[in-house]
Amino acid sequence: MTHRLSSAVLLGIAVVGLALLFAGVDGATSQVRTDTAPDLDASMRTFSNLLALLEENAATPVSTDAVVYGAIDGMLRTLDPHSSFIRPDDAMARRQELQGRYYGLGIRVMARLGQVMIIEPPFEGSPAERAGLRVGDVFSHVNGEAIEGWNLNDVVNKLRGPRGTPVDVTLVRRGFEEPIHLTIIRDEIASFSITNKFVRDDGVGYIRLASFNETSGDELREALGELDAPNLEGLVLDLRANPGGALQSAIEVSETFLQRDQLIVETRGRTRGSNREFPSERTNTDNMFPLVVLIDRSSASASEIVAGAVQDHDRGLIVGEPSFGKGLVQSLLPISRQAILTLTTQKWYTPSGRLIQREYEGVSEFDYINNRVTERDDFEPDPADTYRSGLGRVLYGGGGITPDERVTPPETNAFQRRLNIRQAFYSFAREFLEDNAGVDESFQVTAEILDAFAAHIREIDIEFTDEEFAANADYLNREIQYEILQDKLGVQVASRARLETDPQFMKALELMPEARTLSLRAQAALEGAGAP
Repeated sequence: MTHRLSSAVLLGIAVVGLALLFAGVDGATSQVRTDTAPDLDASMRTFSNLLALLEENAATPVSTDAVVYGAIDGMLRTLDPHSSFIRPDDAMARRQELQGRYYGLGIRVMARLGQVMIIEPPFEGSPAERAGLRVGDVFSHVNGEAIEGWNLNDVVNKLRGPRGTPVDVTLVRRGFEEPIHLTIIRDEIASFSITNKFVRDDGVGYIRLASFNETSGDELREALGELDAPNLEGLVLDLRANPGGALQSAIEVSETFLQRDQLIVETRGRTRGSNREFPSERTNTDNMFPLVVLIDRSSASASEIVAGAVQDHDRGLIVGEPSFGKGLVQSLLPISRQAILTLTTQKWYTPSGRLIQREYEGVSEFDYINNRVTERDDFEPDPADTYRSGLGRVLYGGGGITPDERVTPPETNAFQRRLNIRQAFYSFAREFLEDNAGVDESFQVTAEILDAFAAHIREIDIEFTDEEFAANADYLNREIQYEILQDKLGVQVASRARLETDPQFMKALELMPEARTLSLRAQAALEGAGAP
């Protein structure tokens, strides 16, 4: 059911929003300054009159919600790209996201070819695990409704709900002729930010941190304990496609690698208490291994705080692509019981003084997201915008984190795009596993499997030449292996196999000796300066 607020309440929200913009933010309270009050009163009368005229005279019925929400969105767009209004229907989901908890079944799902399937083993102790759900199960009905044509968010929202309430699901499972009908009782679920971790045979550990929430610091320390951190030959911390999260989580993750009193990040703003430094409050004795951090164009916010602190203090090397460049701090300001204003109140700076936020004034929203100067092959950092790490290494500002070693993934070609648009690897994997149930982690793609894949894509009318097929053999091997392993064993196993052909990950392994030398030099400098 869609929540609807009254016109009066919506207008009140708009008033509060404008008041905040005129007044600035100071902690949890804001007041309209007396010198701007007359202007604000006049503006709000104009807004109220306009709303009344629309409701009375528009040719088609006016949705007050849509009009006021649109006005708020437009108002915030005049400020910066990241201030936003969280609508009542989305506010609870946002709070749960930041807390790292929600109420549901405890599964990760993906939409493929119009089907929603489970892609990882259910979370330990979750309702889904207790009900016996498996990787590869496909949902066909939720609460008696066929989900064909639904998008992924529709399905997820139906599966989630208040703790202790039932949800009826119907699943299609490979090897079962009849659908499986289950009633599962929802429970509180911890939404984990670490989605993969392991130690390679060479002693190098890997941790994939997919997001930042209230549990990220504890998760990271627990993961390092499981990987036997004191005996690691090195660690690859994967922050690619990590959109960030709460500042405190970034601080706790950074503290896991830095030493006491090393600066992690600095915030600067125009209101009282905005300018603040955040030093590490931990002393590390176990986590002294060489460190390489992977970032890409979608690593943002808290990810950039961690990468910047690691780079500035020479604690490790940064590999990948220039990060997003999101260095604006949003304060979550409740407007009513339901709605939230996320208002930019400060900017983030790395320990060396680099501003993380890239330029956004005079740039369209589309270009801000998609056409970034730092991603161009001919991009050269501005020599005038340079900084120094603790050991004197040259670092570049201008927004985002510039990696020590830039590695750009290969772009897909026309043949690969045709395969992906038709989701050919997924459909082949489902077909292959019908006759090959014994797939395990050692699975490799053979010449016979490649031939079968060629026959499959001909059957589904994807055009290609023998030359195209041969030229893309490595790509085909990698994607076929990934889809079959994911469908059979889950995304963690599949992702680990794919890493062995990932150019950014392989470069991280190659640079591990250099990361060791760098960290030893940095530690020696700290000890020479009398650090604990």
